Amino acid sequence: MQLCNITRSFLGKIIEIPTNKQKNTSKLHIQGRFFNFEILQNFFPMVRLLLCFLILCISCTTEVFPKVGYQQKILLGIDVLVRDDFKILYGKRVGLLTNSASRSSSKKMTVEYFVNNPKFTLNAIFTPEHGFFTTVPAGKYVPDDSLYGVPIFSLYGNNRKPTPYQMSLVDIVVVDLQDIGVRSYTFISTLYKVMEACADANIPLVILDRPNPLGGNLVDGNVLEPQWASFVGIVPIPYLHGCTIGEIAFMINEEGWLKSNGVTKKCDLTIVKMENWKRQMNWEDTNLEWFQTSPNIKSVDAIRGIAMFGVLGELGLFNLGVGTDLPFQVFSIRNVNVKKLEKLVSELKFDGVAFINKEKQKHLEKEHNTFLIKFAKNKECKYYTFGMTLLFEIRKAFPHLFSYERLKSRRIEMFKKVTGTSVLFDSLIQGDETEYFNYLNKGLDEFLKLRSKYLLYK
Repeated sequence: MQLCNITRSFLGKIIEIPTNKQKNTSKLHIQGRFFNFEILQNFFPMVRLLLCFLILCISCTTEVFPKVGYQQKILLGIDVLVRDDFKILYGKRVGLLTNSASRSSSKKMTVEYFVNNPKFTLNAIFTPEHGFFTTVPAGKYVPDDSLYGVPIFSLYGNNRKPTPYQMSLVDIVVVDLQDIGVRSYTFISTLYKVMEACADANIPLVILDRPNPLGGNLVDGNVLEPQWASFVGIVPIPYLHGCTIGEIAFMINEEGWLKSNGVTKKCDLTIVKMENWKRQMNWEDTNLEWFQTSPNIKSVDAIRGIAMFGVLGELGLFNLGVGTDLPFQVFSIRNVNVKKLEKLVSELKFDGVAFINKEKQKHLEKEHNTFLIKFAKNKECKYYTFGMTLLFEIRKAFPHLFSYERLKSRRIEMFKKVTGTSVLFDSLIQGDETEYFNYLNKGLDEFLKLRSKYLLYK
């Protein structure tokens, strides 16, 4: 494709080859190279065309043409820190919030750059939910540990916030976490608690920024109501916020959302920005490899799946492939009319999302009424709106699934926490379609205006 585009542009140059009436020697400039066409004028037109094509091949092999699309290598925050020789950490005792999914563009773990670094001392490693190796199931206790002789303090174990003792071990804290762009994913809550601890201890915080794998323009869902703040939604942002972790930290710090013991605080925040990342990029555009951030987020399609189906999973009514090789990429409901469900799904037109019937997927044939979900890579899909629309349509088609007797109270409570409101659950159960859909993107316009002040990338 690249060669074809170059060829088309080059053929436009061929007609500019001088005639005998012009100077005997002429040169064509191609990105710093000159080619002599004096001899070419004596060949038949077809031969000249072939020689021009050979010149093109030589040029292509040395990459002298401008690159098309997203060809520039993205430098992550960690890449920029390494390139700049860790200057902001010189001589300091460092604490690092990270896990094994946090890597440079060359796939080296961030912690490997920090261990035994002669420029500073790594005194503490902090880890979020799922532990350093990202293998602990969701919601499960993560114990303290050690790595390379450095203590690992779990922030999903005995405490969610670094203790005063842990903070006394460091002069500065660095955060390098690959978030997934979904409000209920707890990495943002862990970031919030670390910011809180840094503000309390008057210790600087450095964020090594990373891409939002759903892109920087996808913003979808209602803004969380403050009274529903929890560890699965700690700040008033939409379910899909379209920000990098650095932008979220910037927003938290400047909007007065950071509170400790009821007092509004700010931390001394530095964000090491990425280079060459654009907001319109999806993950595949970055040419970066995805590393599992938790047991069920093994791929970017799993992120698209949790963005669409994660809220639905809280009710416990559906099989979403959690615990399989395709987490959040299958969909099934037991004990409902098969033909009715197939008709419902076929009539829903979600641009960029395809439901493939299980009959065409032999490896899924053990599941009843199962659909394999395929996501387009080049679409900015409103995954949250799609998923919540599907949920309401299922409520209309199969109301018996949504009785209070069938739903467990702890699941109802978690659904409200994850959606950031009680309105959506109440209107779902009552079948109030107008209130339900009016609320799906409540507060979104105001958030977009607020967000614009904190965007670090175009």
